[in-house]
Amino acid sequence: MKSLLSRAIYHTGQRSLKRLVNSKAGNINENKTPLRRLLQDASAFAEVGAVTPAEGELEWATQPYTINSKKETTSYIDPKDTTVLLFPGQGSQHVGMGRRLLEVPAAKDLYELAASIVGWDVGRVCREGPEDELQRRCQTAVMVTSLGALELARETRPGAVERVRAVAGFSLGEISALVFAGSLPFEQALRLVELRAAAMEAAARERSGGMLTVWLTPDATLARLLAAARQHAVSSDLPDPVCQIANYLFPGCKVLAGDEAALRFVEKEGRAFGVRRSARVRVAGAFHTALMARAELAVRDALRLCDVSAPRVRVVSCVDARACGDAAAVRRRVARLTAAPVRWEQTLHALYARPRDAAQPLTLALGPGGALRSTLKLVNARAWDCSLQVDV
Repeated sequence: MKSLLSRAIYHTGQRSLKRLVNSKAGNINENKTPLRRLLQDASAFAEVGAVTPAEGELEWATQPYTINSKKETTSYIDPKDTTVLLFPGQGSQHVGMGRRLLEVPAAKDLYELAASIVGWDVGRVCREGPEDELQRRCQTAVMVTSLGALELARETRPGAVERVRAVAGFSLGEISALVFAGSLPFEQALRLVELRAAAMEAAARERSGGMLTVWLTPDATLARLLAAARQHAVSSDLPDPVCQIANYLFPGCKVLAGDEAALRFVEKEGRAFGVRRSARVRVAGAFHTALMARAELAVRDALRLCDVSAPRVRVVSCVDARACGDAAAVRRRVARLTAAPVRWEQTLHALYARPRDAAQPLTLALGPGGALRSTLKLVNARAWDCSLQVDV
């Protein structure tokens, strides 16, 4: 296995986002909201550490994962001979992740490459923290670590990685999945994730909100609860409150997100609508809701500078539980990842729906964290029986 550093020297022959910002957003007032200022100053997306390559170096595109991939055939393949990869999202991070990857040369190269692109030591933050820095930079840290877990899987189960026929990722993890599938260059994906994280943070500062996991009884009336929560939260300062499903996790479990007043109502009155219990999610924003609409616009603009191509393996999107067929479909779904609900339960159904007597593929849930594999057990126990956690 050649070093990722030699296979993935990042491609810098791209247009500057600064030119886009100057031409399309030059009239934005600097005194406006933090997110507007972020859009105006977003030249870092394409230019951090940029070096003008020599003419011959332009062929060194950043595609470390699918260079040798072959186009999928339409002939029947026994599921037992295939592999599915699951990539985690924000929230799976923990200080110390990535320590096992120190023994994997390709993963070490990947951390070094990522650090040279984003301008901070990704490996150190993952392994040593501190906690507050890891939380601030968790999206980049999780993406790089999950791709590092893939390199560990290459060493320990090379045949399984060669037989990958489908991939999916939870929210942020979908971007990692698209990197593996050859749809997004690694460098551009990293810069996109950095901008996405900053845009989401700015949107959360503009209008605070939160997220709440709820476990429901079989006869729960969730739609009525959400409507009652929004009605309760209406005030002169908040004429149009938000409270909606942000994540579909598994049967009987959803994550709600929205304005604080509405979430407090759910915590206090939810039992009357069939909420068995609830727990706050440790985030500082109402992600995957309408409150992230402005962050979605920032991501959509940045995507115009990305070299997006059709995936070389099947990527099932958590936006709508459908496969991304071409580059245009990838762009649409990545843009919507920020404000659209994560339909993870439906995505797992799309990946593993088979006749009862049919075999299931091997699934590798890539670290950090074990939430994706735990969720798979609650959605499809037979698929879980054929799954493994690649811990880091």
